[in-house]
Amino acid sequence: MSSFGETLKRERELRQISLREIAEATKINLRYLDALERDDFRHLPGGVFNKGFVRAYAQFIGIDPEAMVMAYLQEEARQLTRTNRAGGAAPNVHEPEVPVRPNGSRLWLTALIIILIVVLIAAGLTALGYGPLATRFKALRSSADSATATVAGGLV
Repeated sequence: MSSFGETLKRERELRQISLREIAEATKINLRYLDALERDDFRHLPGGVFNKGFVRAYAQFIGIDPEAMVMAYLQEEARQLTRTNRAGGAAPNVHEPEVPVRPNGSRLWLTALIIILIVVLIAAGLTALGYGPLATRFKALRSSADSATATVAGGLV
C-alpha cells in the first residue's frame, strides 16, 4: 500500500506535471508541495492551510480533491499515532515558523530611534530657550507680552 505522498507524486508524474507548474498555478510554495509528496507534514503551516494545499494540488492534477483530503487526514493521524507509540512527543504540525529578522530591519529600527531622540532633544532645547527656533519664539513672546501690557495699561 502506498502512502499519501507517494500517491500524489505518482498521479502527478503520470500526468507529466512538474511541482514547479503546480506551485506557479496554485501559488503554493514549492517546499510545501515537496513536503506533501514526502509525507513530511512537520514543514507545513498546519490547520486548514494544509487541507487547502492538498485540495488545490489534487484539483490541479485532475484527481478527486475531497478523496485526497481524506487520505491526507488519515496519513496525518497515522503519523501522530506512530509518534505517540514510539514514546516521543507528538510534533506540533500546527506551529508556524517564526521568521528570522534580517540585520537590515535592525538598522532601520536603530536609525528611527536615533532620529526620534534628536527630535526630542531639539524640542526640549527650544522649549528651554536654547534651540534654533528659540529666538523666533522669544521675539513672538516679547511682542505678545508688550501687546498685552499696552492693552492692560490702556484699561487701567
